[in-house]
Amino acid sequence: MNTNRAEYLTHDGVMTSEVSDILTDAPKGIFVDATYGYGSHFKYFSDIHNHLNFIGFDRDEEAVENSDTTHEVIHKNFSEIHSYFKLHNINSISGIFYDFGVSSHQLDSAYRGFSYQNDSNLDMRMDRSQKLSAKDVINNYEINDLISIFFNFGEEQHAKKIATSIIENRPINTTDELVNVIKLSIPRQNPKYTKSSIRRIFQSIRIEVNNELNEIVTSLDNIKNFIKTGGIMIFLTYHSIEDKIIKKFIDNEVKGCLCNPKYAICTCTNIAQFKLGEYKKRKPSTSEIQSNTRSKSAVLRYMVKI
Repeated sequence: MNTNRAEYLTHDGVMTSEVSDILTDAPKGIFVDATYGYGSHFKYFSDIHNHLNFIGFDRDEEAVENSDTTHEVIHKNFSEIHSYFKLHNINSISGIFYDFGVSSHQLDSAYRGFSYQNDSNLDMRMDRSQKLSAKDVINNYEINDLISIFFNFGEEQHAKKIATSIIENRPINTTDELVNVIKLSIPRQNPKYTKSSIRRIFQSIRIEVNNELNEIVTSLDNIKNFIKTGGIMIFLTYHSIEDKIIKKFIDNEVKGCLCNPKYAICTCTNIAQFKLGEYKKRKPSTSEIQSNTRSKSAVLRYMVKI
């Protein structure tokens, strides 16, 4: 076990009590924490909900190595969870919880390269066994690819200027070097907006490195078929791109007919497999945002298998 285990015990999960309230109505059986991280959600849930058998998954090997020895935690991307089920003859589960945020440990670790506030090598790999890193993206991608990443994954209006500056200043090997290039690329403005651009660029690179959006879509499409009647799918998102994917997924699963509303007769024969929870979405309480500023952008959604 790594000696930094203590770092994994100092942070509370986002909207833990709100998610726990949802679990009260989940049927007996296996419940999956798809993004174990610190294990804070896992511990809270397993201490309260004795009718559920919890299994955790995480693509970050450090999270698995530092997990509580009483927790069952598997080193796999959440897009691979369904293959684990098939291998172990698990035909149905009571539900699954996804927390799509980057863990505080990853952000706070100076050597992981996730945060622009720590100078380190450009890395950003959630699974450090994979080859592609942030350094590869910054130094090897073509300009049009960088522009697309910054605009589509970061919604950055200065995407072209920043991408051009990166090409001109290669090689870029550290987070501080990248931050300085971004600062030089954009017009002089309020430091708050400059920081927002830096944050968006780091976010977009992280999404590319970890193939995050495809991971989400693949996992959702495969896992939904394992949810038993009354089972629950719960989602915590932290930026609009993720939330749009989740909202679209939920809409498709709960509304049944997928035909164009212009046509009076349904020809798709699609039947809704899920229903919305008690609310469409929920945000953290004011007190939680005050105690944990990283929770401020969180959106909680869930649906129940019919």
